Amino acid sequence: MSLEISHETEVRLAGEARRQGVSVDALLERLMSERVGTVSSAGNGSTPKLPILHLGPMGALHRRDIYDDVR
Repeated sequence: MSLEISHETEVRLAGEARRQGVSVDALLERLMSERVGTVSSAGNGSTPKLPILHLGPMGALHRRDIYDDVR
């Protein structure tokens, strides 16, 4: 498999791999594993918690309650 990446990106990847003392393949594998780990932990079936605003009881809304173009 081959990927077309810019020369600058290739240099950055090689430099980061050298800095960490691993091959470029190992660095990319580690980055992908970390990415999969964060995605799977976020998508574990639970929905993210959103703030709940208790605004009191509200009846049915009509178009005239939302838009001002109703006569």
